[in-house]
Amino acid sequence: MVAPFQHWFIHADAAEFGLGFGALVAAAAMGLYGFLRFSRLLRLIADTPTARIRSAPQGFVELEGMAGWLPGPEIHARLTGLPCVWYRYTIEDHRGRGRNRRRAVIERGQSGDLFELRDETGRCVVDPEGAVIIRPDRDTWTGSNPGSDFGPRVNRGWLSGGRYRYTEERLHAHQPLLVVGEFRTVHHEGQEREERMKDLLSRWKNDPEIIRRYDSSGDGRLSLDDWKRVRAAARVEVERLMAAEEQPDAFHLMRRGDHGTQRILLLSTLSEAKLLLRQRLRAYGSGLVFVVAASLALWALTLRY
Repeated sequence: MVAPFQHWFIHADAAEFGLGFGALVAAAAMGLYGFLRFSRLLRLIADTPTARIRSAPQGFVELEGMAGWLPGPEIHARLTGLPCVWYRYTIEDHRGRGRNRRRAVIERGQSGDLFELRDETGRCVVDPEGAVIIRPDRDTWTGSNPGSDFGPRVNRGWLSGGRYRYTEERLHAHQPLLVVGEFRTVHHEGQEREERMKDLLSRWKNDPEIIRRYDSSGDGRLSLDDWKRVRAAARVEVERLMAAEEQPDAFHLMRRGDHGTQRILLLSTLSEAKLLLRQRLRAYGSGLVFVVAASLALWALTLRY
């Protein structure tokens, strides 16, 4: 098994040896890159404890919950039209013939709409911009028309003969989701609160009961001091009403981190245990590729020179 490689490394001409050596170096570089990347994700997931939305600390956290839509129109995937909370798609065209046949991307895109993650303690808005998506639902199919053959129900696989290849990935509503990223509680700037104040005061200024309660002179008119007390009472009432609502004037947001090694947002349909196993296998596999390829490259150099 070793002898043919040894003979080739020694007797191959310079051009062939250069190509072979370059391929080994490239494989070693890819293995090292994969090992570092997957190890980083592995450490990040393992070192980040799972939190509950209601009690999650501000900063980099891991949440587990159920994906869902925010109030408003549902999100539908670009190609299949299936309802989902996130999608990514690619349309490729077959070009050339024979050995020159290749695929060229003619269109790609993904959704940037916010969606919701909820657990038994609360709800959190997820901003998927820049996210790493692990194990989404995926459909791949081919078709002959780039404008109408949308959907895996048309046909599957290259044997169907379609010129165009479609790939679509989705995260669905009511699907368990693990999210690792930057957690922030965002407060509104007070616009809604002030609008409520204005609306309440416009109703109170003509309310006989309010005038009677705050009219200090008894003449049926509110002085400036009386009006100050009315405004204070209105502010208290607005605060009480907003505190009693299910969704007060603050919301939780998960997004991509923006500090050092935590510049990441990870969305995974796998549980934490399965995700850790997946990353561990990928890290170890990439490390093995690096060791084997680097060792062969050094061995080739020692044989040749």
